Amino acid sequence: MAERKPKPGKQRYRRTDEELIQDLQKRIEDLKNRKAAKAIKKDPASKEATGAFRALTKAVEKSKDTADADLKRALSEAQRILAEYFESKGLKVPKARKPRARRAK
Repeated sequence: MAERKPKPGKQRYRRTDEELIQDLQKRIEDLKNRKAAKAIKKDPASKEATGAFRALTKAVEKSKDTADADLKRALSEAQRILAEYFESKGLKVPKARKPRARRAK
């Protein structure tokens, strides 16, 4: 894209019609992706998969203290497969829910 400098004697840069159209098309695409993600999130099986992913995340964290390497590998493999599924459907990978607490001063 060309350098975006205001014309001499002007305060701001005015976008061209083509730039406006590109921005709006990108916004339309984002809205379509959000709509698809909402439809997937309403699916009961997808909700359970999200919960399973969170549970796997917790299990992987707790398995770091154990010496069972096979268990660690199996949990992380299952978590990776679910993460790939979420990304392929355009969903963000859910984060583990952690208990809220006050910040230490």
